[in-house]
Amino acid sequence: MASVACYTIISRDVSLLRWCVENARERAGVDHEWLVVGGSPTDEVVAECDRLGVRLVPLELRDPTPEMHPESRIAVFVASLYAAWNAGMEHATTKWIARMGSDQFFSKGWLANLLACAERHGDRAVYDCNTVESPVAKRSRHQIRDWGTTPAEFDEKGRSLFDSYANDLAWRFQSDPTVRGDGCDLWYNHPWKGRQRRSDGCSWLMTKELWQEAGGMPDAVMHGVAPDVAFRDRLTDMNVPSYLCLTASTYHLVAGESRDIQGHSTQQ
Repeated sequence: MASVACYTIISRDVSLLRWCVENARERAGVDHEWLVVGGSPTDEVVAECDRLGVRLVPLELRDPTPEMHPESRIAVFVASLYAAWNAGMEHATTKWIARMGSDQFFSKGWLANLLACAERHGDRAVYDCNTVESPVAKRSRHQIRDWGTTPAEFDEKGRSLFDSYANDLAWRFQSDPTVRGDGCDLWYNHPWKGRQRRSDGCSWLMTKELWQEAGGMPDAVMHGVAPDVAFRDRLTDMNVPSYLCLTASTYHLVAGESRDIQGHSTQQ
């Protein structure tokens, strides 16, 4: 039985789901389980999960409506989104869980390399992929490279460039693959804690036990802090370190199903 599970969330975009699962699975480099949290999933998503052989966790979520006030739309969106993220952690049955977006491409051996980093530093830590984002992410604190903003565009012009970048990084840092989150070069302007170094990005690996101890992710933006940032703040307050894993990279298209709404909410 695998000791690690991967999960993402999806509602209706079958092609994005297929692209995500196939590239992450083929490049994981280690046996793992898969589950997909289906936010009010369409019949097509249900059928595709069956075809891919991944476990679907259907979750009925409230959708924002056009007549809502913009702030209410964002609040409903955030509550549903993080209910889905928490559901993935809750329903995974493995020791280790990798959380990922549906619009990401991963480097060769990414999951095996995250687990190797965990072997170095132990269970009581969070292990972050090195994140590179597409030009859509205009305000990102991560690297931005023009390697495509859709799966088709990335597959055509960006995949080889990403692989060259990620393979070089993995080779150069193979003997010393991790950087402490509070010592990395990723700076975040926290709304009330000030300027911080922190490694959190699109995807990370942690144990289910640690997620349970931290109490899961909140369901609202509070004082300008997004729920995933607040969750990582809580882990820091618990003296749980994070590590940026330079041998595990991901390219974030910033083109998921909810980008039109998410663009108006708090971002890192």
